[in-house]
Amino acid sequence: MFGLSKRKTSGQVHQILRKRFCHQQLPDKPEGVEAQHKHLAELLKRTAVHGESNSVLIVGPRGSGKTMLLRSILRELSQETEVQKNLLQVHLNGLLQTDDRIALKEITRQLQLENVVGDRVFQNLKCLCVRDYTAAIKKCFI
Repeated sequence: MFGLSKRKTSGQVHQILRKRFCHQQLPDKPEGVEAQHKHLAELLKRTAVHGESNSVLIVGPRGSGKTMLLRSILRELSQETEVQKNLLQVHLNGLLQTDDRIALKEITRQLQLENVVGDRVFQNLKCLCVRDYTAAIKKCFI
């Protein structure tokens, strides 16, 4: 009976690892970081809903779960109607977007503003943060 249980547990571990590595599937909620999860979720929610100006720096050793924590929070927040209407996600990679000019071009592409701005590259984010050049929107860059 113990052998069957051990095989079942081993199979579950393999299944979890396969989901995480091959399908990049995150657990519903990261374990062991409940306080950080709550604090960061509240901060991001206030930023999206109330337009608070916040900056966050998440630090830790490689593989400690920084990205997993952020992605799980964004997944949760994107399901809340109040947050959903104010949150635009832009994903940048420091290896690809190596300077401000390239990063602004990528932000423009991901926000689908190419038809609005043409080939111009902005010197700052001010113009990107306005829709139809008439009304500013709340910004939350992550």
